[in-house]
Amino acid sequence: MNTKFIACMGLVLFSIGLSFSQEKTLENTKFQFGVDEHYMDGYSLNFQYQNGTALHMEFKNGKAQYEWIIGPRKGNGNQDIPYRSRKIGNNMYLVNWHETGLSDYLTIVFDLEKMTIHSSIIVGYKNKPERTLKTVFKTGVIDHLKKMN
Repeated sequence: MNTKFIACMGLVLFSIGLSFSQEKTLENTKFQFGVDEHYMDGYSLNFQYQNGTALHMEFKNGKAQYEWIIGPRKGNGNQDIPYRSRKIGNNMYLVNWHETGLSDYLTIVFDLEKMTIHSSIIVGYKNKPERTLKTVFKTGVIDHLKKMN
């Protein structure tokens, strides 16, 4: 009987302590749900995928722009694309945007410390005959990284 009472009291005290620790964590969290963040603003960079294709990208005022600089799409790009980002590590950012005109959705991790990118892209999700649906899951190397003023 004593052992059951002690075990029960232990569980109650543990539950009370857990609820206090969760409450404290919530008070210290500064994350604001639904607020777009633009951690990449001011950055200009080139990156090259393993297949040899490369892009130049710039971020400013909450917008991204890119241009293909090497490969079959050289000279093509887009600009004034609203983007969102989250800081997920030391000099590491998760970035995404939706190119509605192209029916593309991109998610890219920029690791500015290791100078790499990791992308997951849905290309042509409307699956039109001239632009069939495909997914891209690639890693690339960043070069010419600079922070603009």
